[in-house]
Amino acid sequence: MLDLLITNATVIDGTGASAFAGEIGIENGRIAMVRRLPEEGREDAAAGPVAKETMDAGGRAVCPGFIDLHSHSDRGILTDPAAESSLLMGVTTEITGNCGSSMAPLSSGTAALMQSRVEDLNLDWRSMDGFLSRLEEADIGNNHGLFVGQGTIRSCVMGTETRFPTESELDGMIELARESMEAGAFGISTGRAYVPGCFGGFREVVELTRVVGEHMGLYTSHIADQWANVHRATWEVVAIGVRTGAPVQVAHQKVVGKDNWGRADEVLAILEEGRDLGVDIMADVYPYPFAAVMALDRVLPASLRGKSDRDTLSKLRDAGAEETLRRAFMDEPTYVTARLPIYGVVQCGQTKAFEGLDMGEVALELNTDLAGAVYHLLVENELRVKLAGIMSEDDVRAIVAHPLVMIGSDSSIRNYTRDREEEVGWSTVHPRQYGTFPRVLGKYVREERLLTLENAVHKMTGMPAERLELPDRGLIARGFWADLIVFDPETVGDCATVAEPCLPPAGMEYVIVNGQVAVRNNEIQPVRAGQTLRDRQGRVLY
Repeated sequence: MLDLLITNATVIDGTGASAFAGEIGIENGRIAMVRRLPEEGREDAAAGPVAKETMDAGGRAVCPGFIDLHSHSDRGILTDPAAESSLLMGVTTEITGNCGSSMAPLSSGTAALMQSRVEDLNLDWRSMDGFLSRLEEADIGNNHGLFVGQGTIRSCVMGTETRFPTESELDGMIELARESMEAGAFGISTGRAYVPGCFGGFREVVELTRVVGEHMGLYTSHIADQWANVHRATWEVVAIGVRTGAPVQVAHQKVVGKDNWGRADEVLAILEEGRDLGVDIMADVYPYPFAAVMALDRVLPASLRGKSDRDTLSKLRDAGAEETLRRAFMDEPTYVTARLPIYGVVQCGQTKAFEGLDMGEVALELNTDLAGAVYHLLVENELRVKLAGIMSEDDVRAIVAHPLVMIGSDSSIRNYTRDREEEVGWSTVHPRQYGTFPRVLGKYVREERLLTLENAVHKMTGMPAERLELPDRGLIARGFWADLIVFDPETVGDCATVAEPCLPPAGMEYVIVNGQVAVRNNEIQPVRAGQTLRDRQGRVLY
């Protein structure tokens, strides 16, 4: 007897093939039956097998659970193990440890530093095996695997030293990479724009990636520059693939800043040229025309920051505050302030006319300099201003549609129960944390017809599964784990916005993780059916 039978389904199997009417049977957490039905026989449930529970899909779409290969939930899955925000948008599998930063391996020094910033988690592991074992002991809501971060490895050996490693230090990094891969990491990630990953030279990255390639793992990179030098930074990923033979991935492919809009075809052509060179290169993307959201008051120097918003505003209204800000921009430039003129305003509390402009344009509108523009916006909006790196919607569409690109959220798990109770008002949460995958189905499939439904599902299921060499997830096929979603193609879509970033999506009616119903009628269930995934480097699993 089956544990669960899904009847009257429009099956989208994750391969990209056309949908078909069918039934799906689940037993012991895996798909035990996939039966095609003639269109006129969709509702003939009497002919089906017997099951403990029957779920009538009512003709709605049933597809594999979404696989998010660009997640940052390696800490969040331990602090919020129910994985509520991910499950609500259909993510049944996440691969974390992206952008050069992972929760393992840790040295005593890096663990102490991280522990000083994390109060809600006991960092009682050091190795990749230790972290994955800790995850296996946890009661988690969806499936999780991990990339090892190059920046994390470098920190273990060199801290934040701004130099190339000695041969002994490089050997130490290589050994940590090898140990992490043997423990089950799916590959290595770099954050080439972040400390300490930005301090690593090309040779360092190549040698670590060579180890990953030997273990059939993936190299994925937050490239060094997604702005004016995006072409050069993308070519570095190709070059690493050429040198190592490892499959390589451009993380959250984008072209940021209005000065660079229209260059999507240029960077996508680099992917294609890389393939022509024999490099197994692909990319992932999140479907939003703005990057991480940050509060504008983040750029204020310490002398203008108060203990509360009221204190900060009081300091800004003091005589000479604008000049203090101006001097700080000149004397203490940061990564953000250096690029501040091309960061876009994505939300203002009061002066809505500035939304959509970048800070350079705001300064021109106000006939002032950058410091004057920041000062004006913060005072006029009582600090309620959000910025982000902004992209052209046309560029986003081109990247989303490209056959070498899959979907990844670049987000982390959130506790929806807590978000709903606390009514997360003015925050810098990105709406991608609740909306990434349903947004693709609503905006780019139903509304804009940029993708077919089958193609979109493939980019979120079968394609990332194949990229990660997951042998038994990402498709609706007998023997595969029963990670499944039931959704309504007519209503599915994202609801989260910059102003209200914690709204759950519409139309995601059921989410099944390893055969257990984790979301029923759009509501989280008290089910923790997730598994810890270890990459077995191609060894047969069944």
